[in-house]
Amino acid sequence: MFYCILSMSAAHLHQYDNNTTISFEYQARALSQLSTDLSTTCILPSQPTHQEQESTELSGPSQTTLVKDELLLGIILLGMTSAWNDASSPGYSHLIGSRVLFKSWVTMNRLNTANTASTMTDIQRFIVSSMVYWEALSSFVVDQRTEDLAYLDCLANQHWTGTITPSPWTGVATPIFIHLAKVGSLMRKKRALRSISLFRDSEVYRDALYFQLVEDARALEQAILGWRVPFVSLIEDTGDPRAPPKHFWGLARCYRLVAFIELYRAFPEIVENQSGLTIPGCESAAPGGDYHNPLILSLAFGVLDILKNILSDSSTLPVQGLALVAAGSVLGRVGSPEKATLDHEVMEWRAFVRERMVLLHSFVGLRPVKHAAIMIEEAWTRMDALVDSNSGFEFDGNMLSDSVHWMDIMIEKRLETILG
Repeated sequence: MFYCILSMSAAHLHQYDNNTTISFEYQARALSQLSTDLSTTCILPSQPTHQEQESTELSGPSQTTLVKDELLLGIILLGMTSAWNDASSPGYSHLIGSRVLFKSWVTMNRLNTANTASTMTDIQRFIVSSMVYWEALSSFVVDQRTEDLAYLDCLANQHWTGTITPSPWTGVATPIFIHLAKVGSLMRKKRALRSISLFRDSEVYRDALYFQLVEDARALEQAILGWRVPFVSLIEDTGDPRAPPKHFWGLARCYRLVAFIELYRAFPEIVENQSGLTIPGCESAAPGGDYHNPLILSLAFGVLDILKNILSDSSTLPVQGLALVAAGSVLGRVGSPEKATLDHEVMEWRAFVRERMVLLHSFVGLRPVKHAAIMIEEAWTRMDALVDSNSGFEFDGNMLSDSVHWMDIMIEKRLETILG
């Protein structure tokens, strides 16, 4: 853990002088120490296979070593901050190993049973939120099966009783970040379907796979709709004057809307013919006036309105990056005189996103923040070009989501990074 923290600190301190030697040196020491610790750690599978059960019966019970909190947290932090040294590194190799350790750690601490959220210790809550936050951010960068995230389901279905202690990563919305991880996975699986064209009847095969993705998206939508943001009065005060309970409450609402934005952009079929659809927490987010109000833009306005009401010097600023990218990248102009009021509002929100991204960079620094800003600006440039060229674009409520998406820009320009 000591060398993990030193590596993170060095990466942050030397980001402007390009002296990465010190950071990599501490990172190497951390990896060496973690390897030593892992060699003495016996990991029990949460569900032993038939062969493993027979082996245990023949050889007798083996002595096991618990997965130490420090070991698991060290690997999580090292992988999560890989992008601090190399912005293009999602730390996926660390993520695979962390999953194995985390599953065993959850089982050993009996956190996979119903309603254990309220009985977790502070360090357990921190480890859980760290792993979940990492999975959520990685899901938008790494191609993987949605089933790979199923091990988090036991934590998504937890119900709190009494006050809730917020985490610096996920706040009071750990279940939402679990759902968000699955949203990111579905988005990348949808994009992977574009490459299926190398054999006969590929279109039929793609349609069948896409239909399954839509069904998975519908189920995920219901899970997100079923989660309710805790009351502010139930959120414990951390003692940080720059992170009061209201800020964590706002972030929970914010990332719930972010999950809807990305889910509906990827799978618009979910909301077709649902003119009366109402998203709790976004009722007042719709722009005023008598013009057509698309759902995606309304959700984006809702996210940005929440962030605007969280003070710019809030301690929660470092975890606002993904929300700014998701909501900011859909701020496309309409380009028609009849909707000049909407265009004006869009430009005002663009100015807010730019300002908040500048603050985020000055507060956190690091190249991943620059990558996020490039994605947003490029999305605006492309949407504006389509509108200005009158290339058959019609304002259909999806804000060019099929033509311009930050994930496609990220992949095309090789800007893949952990947006947090």
